[in-house]
Amino acid sequence: MDRTEADSLFFLSGDRVKLGGLELAVGDSTGYVVLRAIIGTDIPLAVFEHLEGGLAWMSEEGVEFNLEPFMEEAGAEGYTPAFFKALASAGGDPLAERVLEAGDASYDATATALPRVIDYALVGDARVDERVIVAADGSIEGLLGPLTDLGWDELAGRGRWGLLDSRLPLPVLRVLDDDGGFVEQTVVATVGSDGHLRPLVRQRTLVGDEENVEYLAPGSDTPTAPEEFYAAVLGAWMQVFAASMSMMSVVGGDELLGELAVSSLHLADMTMRGCHPRYGIGVYDAPKDHGFPPTVLHFVHCLLDWGHFERAEDILGNYLDAYVNLDGTFDYYGPALAEYGQMLALAARYVELTEDLRWWVRRQSVLRRIWDRLLDLRRAATVDQAAPPEAHGLVPGLPEADYHHTDSEWRQYYFSGDAWAVRGLREMAGLLRVTGQIGEASAIEAEVAGWADDLHDAVAAAKIPASCGIFVPPGPTQRVPYGSMTEDRHPSYVNYRYWAEMISAGVLDQKTMRQVFDYRRVRGGELLGMTRFQDHLDDWPVLNYARALVELGQADRFILLMYAHLTQHQAAGWLTAYEQVTLLPDEHGLRRQHAGQVVPCQVTVPQMLRWALAYEMRDDDTLLIAPCVPWSWLAAGEPLQAVGVPTRWGIIDIETATCERRVYVDLFLPDDFDADLRVHVPAPRGARLSEITVNGEPYVGFDAQARIVNLSRVGGEIEIEATF
Repeated sequence: MDRTEADSLFFLSGDRVKLGGLELAVGDSTGYVVLRAIIGTDIPLAVFEHLEGGLAWMSEEGVEFNLEPFMEEAGAEGYTPAFFKALASAGGDPLAERVLEAGDASYDATATALPRVIDYALVGDARVDERVIVAADGSIEGLLGPLTDLGWDELAGRGRWGLLDSRLPLPVLRVLDDDGGFVEQTVVATVGSDGHLRPLVRQRTLVGDEENVEYLAPGSDTPTAPEEFYAAVLGAWMQVFAASMSMMSVVGGDELLGELAVSSLHLADMTMRGCHPRYGIGVYDAPKDHGFPPTVLHFVHCLLDWGHFERAEDILGNYLDAYVNLDGTFDYYGPALAEYGQMLALAARYVELTEDLRWWVRRQSVLRRIWDRLLDLRRAATVDQAAPPEAHGLVPGLPEADYHHTDSEWRQYYFSGDAWAVRGLREMAGLLRVTGQIGEASAIEAEVAGWADDLHDAVAAAKIPASCGIFVPPGPTQRVPYGSMTEDRHPSYVNYRYWAEMISAGVLDQKTMRQVFDYRRVRGGELLGMTRFQDHLDDWPVLNYARALVELGQADRFILLMYAHLTQHQAAGWLTAYEQVTLLPDEHGLRRQHAGQVVPCQVTVPQMLRWALAYEMRDDDTLLIAPCVPWSWLAAGEPLQAVGVPTRWGIIDIETATCERRVYVDLFLPDDFDADLRVHVPAPRGARLSEITVNGEPYVGFDAQARIVNLSRVGGEIEIEATF
């Protein structure tokens, strides 16, 4: 759109403009752009489309914004049945090892490791509850048929799936022909005059030099026009833009990753119904699923870490009001014990970032119901004469909603529940202490210390040496090692959730965390770092593993998982993040969703990107800077900037750049910043730091091999120059 930007624009009427020296009516072409529509009256905007793709909204002041299509293909060719047979039976994770051996994991490396997932997209408007599902062939159930009559054997090769822009998640489907032409469809939604969602569709066909563009309003008796379609796109853009103004920004590095992360977060927000939770769009949009705690746990945590405090408060407050019963249980058919501790930790996270003590006072009564119940359960456990001796002091409880129909599972012991109960109660005690409720804080801390001791003793006693390392059982009474993490239903559940939550609480020692990872990998629990569940992939709890990877310093595995989830667990082009996806392709060579779109998977990449840039250790005042930023993000020469990053010590900015054999890390911290810094210096694999200066002065407080610079209690602007 560069030439459009250079031309002056004047509006001559409601359907005519003068661009440079040319007068154009709607539909006219300059030879390089077409005037698609004129929208608005007080401040009119002309919408231009480049003949090779890309839209520009232009006023008389110049181009207001550009949208450039982001398109991907299925990548279904070149894979044999033998490849997938070997993959399914592999004991380890050979694809991960292949990617990591070649260097830093990247978008391209993971995107080409397997055929992509091709399945549905969602479209909506935040002002109403309804959402529209667009099938992978372009159809909208009951409203619109497929874009073409091609079968999936052909569509798999000719189809391209993408977004109107990597920053604006509106689905585009393009189907190519043999002569350079195509048929293309874009879907957006707005609110109609009847107050309901109104999907709008643009279908564009190019055959030779002949172009035809149609605008449709499927399911409506009221026809649409180009002006309504482009006004709806503008409205969608403004919603995304307004949300981004409330959050931290990430510029540079892997620019595409940053843009897709924000778009994925927007799709998570689009999944909700106002402030009311909705686990997913599709099969999980049912009343029984709305109260699933991880919807709020994952989404609100991500919103907080990106600085979108107002939206986080709305959703968290609504859940506490609507879904916490008077006895402290959640109004959900199968809440896991771990989720109660996670909710307490999330509430503490909200207060420590926002310093919203009024919220704490207003919500303390409902939070108290939760922590009182956990403490009551712990007290009962310490005197339970019927409990197995190896479970002394531990609390039995459901580990997963899918087990709710099995009575014995409500009385089974899982370390994940105890670990997160300890974490949540610790966080509540800390919050009580800093807000002056010292007596109650001390009492809780004393009880939690005993609980943690019993947990550590039980975990240590339960470990079993195995041929491939140490087997850490998911609970004290489940001491039978698994030959494969996908051999049966229960090992798959352990692999996908129970281990993940057990080690993500930050309560167990790092040796135990590493033992879990080692056993999981050797016994076939991972694929490109993602989680295998029997014959498919299930990543909704994978952020728990991601957190553990950061705390263990396994940055290469962390980056691999982030890219793999984005490219192989979300829909190619459309970014829809499903709870589960197939591992093996269908008869057309395509991988599909195995269970529908869900919020926790939708926020996985944005949450991981935030942790890659800055991570706060939970039990000491240490901030990790760029703990998982790979060298590849800087190697192209563009600086990486993260502006407005919220931490519990205040808002910070980070800028990292490189020139020749030097890396520059500039930090902008509050003057009263009161934490230690552990700054990771990105550098080529195997490089050692040879010299460090801090604010121009030589500095010796660094680890040359690990490429870590340690700083203590510094504030203001910090300039680090590292030579390798």
